[in-house]
Amino acid sequence: MSQGAFAFYGLRRPRSVCRPLLRGRVNYLSANLRVNTPLQVRSVDGSKTWFDPMVGLQLRTPESGKRWHAQVYTEIGGFGVGSDFAWQVFPTVGVNLTKSASIEFGYRWLDLDYSSGEELTLFTYDVLTQGPVMGFAFRF
Repeated sequence: MSQGAFAFYGLRRPRSVCRPLLRGRVNYLSANLRVNTPLQVRSVDGSKTWFDPMVGLQLRTPESGKRWHAQVYTEIGGFGVGSDFAWQVFPTVGVNLTKSASIEFGYRWLDLDYSSGEELTLFTYDVLTQGPVMGFAFRF
């Protein structure tokens, strides 16, 4: 199974501690099931792609020249366009390496509630993905 998401930002991000966000996310899922029996091999493939409009808010500690900073990114969306409801909360703390680069540590919760089709073609994906994250951020 593979899963991916691509986000598109729609607002210029002003330099402030509170940034409203308008964006969209394209979600993609793909799976393959293969069963080997003595008489035959059965294989089933499937994939789903959908778009979620999202609104959110990013809160960040003021840029004061200090080495450490913190932020929390949160969003809700779907609104029945793609997912019935989707949300994300993503707090991080970071250490500045230079004026425009930092290493970030955090934890992310991402919940998607998507369904399509009916009866025999019904597909439901109601999953909360969560876990620690570490990354490199570059600002320009």
